[in-house]
Amino acid sequence: MAYKTAWGIDIGESAIKAVKVRRSGDTVVIEDYHTVACEARADAAQAGDRDFRVRSALSELQYQADLGGGGVAVSLAGRDVFPRFIPLPPVEKKRIPEIVRYEARTQMPFPIDEVVWDYQPVSGMDTPGEEVEVAFFAVKKATVYSFLTNLRLARVTPTLVEITPLALYNFLTHDRSFDSGTVVIDVGAANTDLVIIDGERFWTRSVAISGNDVTRALQEKYQISFEEAESLKRKAASSTQAEKIFGAMKPIVDDLIGEIQRSIGYYKAQQSRTARIERVVLLGNAFKLPQLVEYFRKGLDYEVSVLDRLSKVRVGTGMDAEKFEAELPSYAVALGLAVQGVGLARVNIDLMPGELVRERLLRRKIPYVAASLFLLALPLGVGYHAASTEIDRCAAEEGPIKKRTAECQAKIKEETVAKDLGELVPRLAAVGEAGKGRDEWALFFDDLNGAVNQLEREPFRLNTIREVPPAEVAGLIGETLGKVGMPKLEDIRARGLTIEVKFEKDTGFTDNDVSLLLGLLEKQKPRVVDVTGRQPEIIPVGELIGHRAAAEGSAADKAVGGWAYAFWLTYRWDGSPLPTAPAAAPKAPEPKAKPKPRPKPRAKGDDLRKIE
Repeated sequence: MAYKTAWGIDIGESAIKAVKVRRSGDTVVIEDYHTVACEARADAAQAGDRDFRVRSALSELQYQADLGGGGVAVSLAGRDVFPRFIPLPPVEKKRIPEIVRYEARTQMPFPIDEVVWDYQPVSGMDTPGEEVEVAFFAVKKATVYSFLTNLRLARVTPTLVEITPLALYNFLTHDRSFDSGTVVIDVGAANTDLVIIDGERFWTRSVAISGNDVTRALQEKYQISFEEAESLKRKAASSTQAEKIFGAMKPIVDDLIGEIQRSIGYYKAQQSRTARIERVVLLGNAFKLPQLVEYFRKGLDYEVSVLDRLSKVRVGTGMDAEKFEAELPSYAVALGLAVQGVGLARVNIDLMPGELVRERLLRRKIPYVAASLFLLALPLGVGYHAASTEIDRCAAEEGPIKKRTAECQAKIKEETVAKDLGELVPRLAAVGEAGKGRDEWALFFDDLNGAVNQLEREPFRLNTIREVPPAEVAGLIGETLGKVGMPKLEDIRARGLTIEVKFEKDTGFTDNDVSLLLGLLEKQKPRVVDVTGRQPEIIPVGELIGHRAAAEGSAADKAVGGWAYAFWLTYRWDGSPLPTAPAAAPKAPEPKAKPKPRPKPRAKGDDLRKIE
């Protein structure tokens, strides 16, 4: 979200640079700027020590300036970010996010759920049917959360997180126009950022060679401390020994120029048809040394200049514009962040984690929610007095109404009692009929269990146990039901309860198996009136496997068919209780005999549990 004013805070290795800008139309006006040192020995400082120095510098910055009232943009170092420039096939604009998400998953060297990422189209968006190039940037969540946690400990809550090279790009493209390909080189204390601006395209890279490497070269050359070497480097421009000091820097500078040339060559190879590099712009305090600027001119063979003036960006009234432009190379990143904060940046990458973005939006909505609640409550307050008067009037009339209501309720109760007494007899009769016939089912299951326990078999799966309606027992369905000469349904039901037991088996029963099962059931007479076996059915392979998988909880491994067996059992109970076995008298211990062979193992417990 764009703000009217915004602070850009560049948290560098040796200092924090902050610039406040105000949007005025399509340009920005600088209203304030500060530099706070947070230096530590680059060859000895630990991460925790640097975090403490950053927090101390931020606290000092807040003492010098008010960071509230607008946006606060900060940047991550380019070395901590994973960049990719991805060409996409010609597609509709609405499909670009989907394709970028797929490319991000395939090209990123670590899982996508462990990173915060964002992208920006670089070229091809304005020409239908052209290949679209997208710039993709990702940073590990652990890195960005550690960075933001340190800022929160210093009571600084940023509104967006950009990348240092892109902040440089946003400042330069807003402040001036580039007619030809330009390479921007910003030599910082910890690393060197390289940005190529080529028409609507851009390309970035971070090089590990930095200002601290130059300081170490001076430290080794003159056998002095790191602090003394840093001071010598900063004063080299005005020193009488400038040539000697620069001579000690040359090996590191040669390595840096070589890396820059390789980077430019790589970019040209990627964009061979359109790349036009003609200029180099230098930023950083290191280029205050004239010999270093001249050495870059000779080494790069381009038009080389140092960023030392503003073009479109204006310095506010009451500020020393000449003094600020003298320090401009140090404030380029902070200016680019502030430009993005007020909504005038060309690239709008934001690596703020989504959870923190939602938290920030919620905090911003709280005042609006409070105002809405106040407006909703206002009519209630206005009508409160009238409502109170109406309540008092209703309270005065409440007594007579309650008395009359009680009288009516008493009469209604008397009428209800009289009516219920008249219906009591049929209701009691209905209660007596409840549950009729349930004993028959209990006895049937007991008989079935007794028969099954006597049958040697492999396990089978129970399909259904259901009561067969009298019409189905008689074979009377459709138009035959009720014809002259047909048996009455009441007579069929009087014979007993007809129950169909259906089960499935992987392999078929033999005729002897079926006869044995029916015979065991018929032994339950007189309760079992009739046992009729049904025609076996073949179960298809797929259906059998599905049944077995449902029963076993996993896919079956047998690719065979099966059989479905069913029998009808007509059961009649005369109402007598189940016979109980008399208690056996204790027997005298028998002499030990020769052990007999153990019978075939049977399943333990109630054998109906085998019906899977």
